[in-house]
Amino acid sequence: MGIFDKILKGLGFEGEEKIATKPKKEIKRKAGEYNLEEQEEEIIEEMKPKSQEEVAKIVDYLKKEGKVIANLSNFENANFYNALSFLSGAVYAFGGQVYKLDDTRYKLLVV
Repeated sequence: MGIFDKILKGLGFEGEEKIATKPKKEIKRKAGEYNLEEQEEEIIEEMKPKSQEEVAKIVDYLKKEGKVIANLSNFENANFYNALSFLSGAVYAFGGQVYKLDDTRYKLLVV
């Protein structure tokens, strides 16, 4: 106990208790990368559309539920990018984010 602590105790102030805190682990990753293992376990519907009409249904589901995994593996190059652009635009309009899980799967979140 130092002199300053004695003075504070004499004035009626109790010394502050030091609380040990665990340092947070910093995770560095590129923008848009997402790791499912780091998140708490959550159940998210995965949808695998076969047509552009079904992609629109994903947007309706996203608007209602707020999160969905879109599996675009049924689409070829041009249609794949059209579907991804459509979903990305909808997520942007809702104020959400898109996370790439692998080459054809994307997690769509609306905050």
